[in-house]
Amino acid sequence: MNAGQVPGPRPPANLRPAQLGIVLVGRVVFGHVSATLVDLAQRGFLSLDETHDDLDETHDGAGEDWLLIDRRGGSGGGSGTLLGFERTLLDGLFYGKPLVRLSGIGESFVLPLSDMRKQLRREAVRNGWLRRWSRGKRTARGEQLLHQIQDFRRELRALAAAGDAAAMAALTPYAMIFGLTRASSVSSAGGDGGEVGTPSHEDAIAWAQGDRFARGLTKAFGTISSRLQFWVTYQQNDAVHAWSAPHGHQHAPGYGQQQSHGGSYGGHMGGGGHMGGGGHGGH
Repeated sequence: MNAGQVPGPRPPANLRPAQLGIVLVGRVVFGHVSATLVDLAQRGFLSLDETHDDLDETHDGAGEDWLLIDRRGGSGGGSGTLLGFERTLLDGLFYGKPLVRLSGIGESFVLPLSDMRKQLRREAVRNGWLRRWSRGKRTARGEQLLHQIQDFRRELRALAAAGDAAAMAALTPYAMIFGLTRASSVSSAGGDGGEVGTPSHEDAIAWAQGDRFARGLTKAFGTISSRLQFWVTYQQNDAVHAWSAPHGHQHAPGYGQQQSHGGSYGGHMGGGGHMGGGGHGGH
């Protein structure tokens, strides 16, 4: 999965998707993991390729999978700097292997995810976005940043509504944070991309892939969590509940309103990967 850089709105303070997400939500939720992996893929640190195993086609979609390839250190690998939480995520995902299948991710992925979440939380406090002793509460500086994030969200929503798939493809990781990847459009694709405002097929596919990957990762982690009842003491003894928003949490306006996602970007999930209602509006 890769999208070329095109002119368009940029995230405030050059925040990475998960950094933007923790300011927006007040904590790290599971959707930030999939958005981070898509962002890392766009930056060249790994490859995310959809695969279809013909042998599994009879198992109700079981043949759909993703092949993740570590591109760090090789020719044509990612450029730029990996932040600490990004390195933790990649190390935990590949666990010393050059490639993994999404369906093959195992229990070893759980602790690195916990470490990633802690690193993001510490970083948000250190940068003055969240309060140290009031978990999930933004500082005055964090509130100012939130207003910039909301402006950025409005710009992305306008692009989505206009069917600008080229711009949305380049900004897919951020669209995932806001629940916009399935909005407006992929049905409008299929043209040759020659007309202004008509998304090319490749752009539309790149945009839609973010949503499919997020659902695949959520399903894979749900399967892992159903086997890990001894890891946590959260609701239903499900590891994924550690990643859902706390009761009483107030999101920024518009967060999680894409009901069709079924909570793919951070909602509660029960054992075995069953996803609950979209967003966290009921908390």
